[in-house]
Amino acid sequence: YNRPGESSLTGGICGSGFFIDSRTAVTAHHCLNDDTFRPNAGLLHVLVWVITRSGSVRRIDRSAVSLHPEIDTTIISLGDSMPNVQVYDCAVGGVAAGQQVSGIGHVGNSMPSVSAGWDGSELAIRSASLAGSRRDMDGCVKRSVTFDINANDIRMHGVRGFELSFGSQIGMSGGPVVDSSTGRVLGMLSVGLPPDSTFKTETFAVSIDEISSRCT
Repeated sequence: YNRPGESSLTGGICGSGFFIDSRTAVTAHHCLNDDTFRPNAGLLHVLVWVITRSGSVRRIDRSAVSLHPEIDTTIISLGDSMPNVQVYDCAVGGVAAGQQVSGIGHVGNSMPSVSAGWDGSELAIRSASLAGSRRDMDGCVKRSVTFDINANDIRMHGVRGFELSFGSQIGMSGGPVVDSSTGRVLGMLSVGLPPDSTFKTETFAVSIDEISSRCT
């Protein structure tokens, strides 16, 4: 937006994520990075929020995130606990071909249902719903991979991950890949191919073991 109080606002979902405890969330670096906190061309201001499926809302600024582009990961530290969030089991463990999994994500650039308004110079989201923006996929792990990627938005070398049997779309990146039988997070959705397509026929995740070992 350009000035406080204006009614014409541009917004949408940057990506997906998951909570590892009530005050710490994980998402993809190519979804949430330094550029996210800079206004789009032609605009003067930008605000960023975390919105959960339970309807909790928390505004964040640049100081709340730590960036790990080498594994396409961003950690969000909220300080205070966020209420009514689903906390995922991210215990380190193996990943095997054929494991049944779900990829949890959202439709990128779509606008969630929000009730918002100006409180003086501050824009506040009073309530929010992601019900119309969910995009979850079921399938299995196809194979383990080691990433060697040098793209505009993702650069990873020697990073462990795996390929999934289902397609995906922009906006799902950062979401968890969850073992269907145990609920344990196996990885984070990261890479989709073709690279310039909204809908991806090939989907890859960064191993949660890589995230745990490099971000703690």
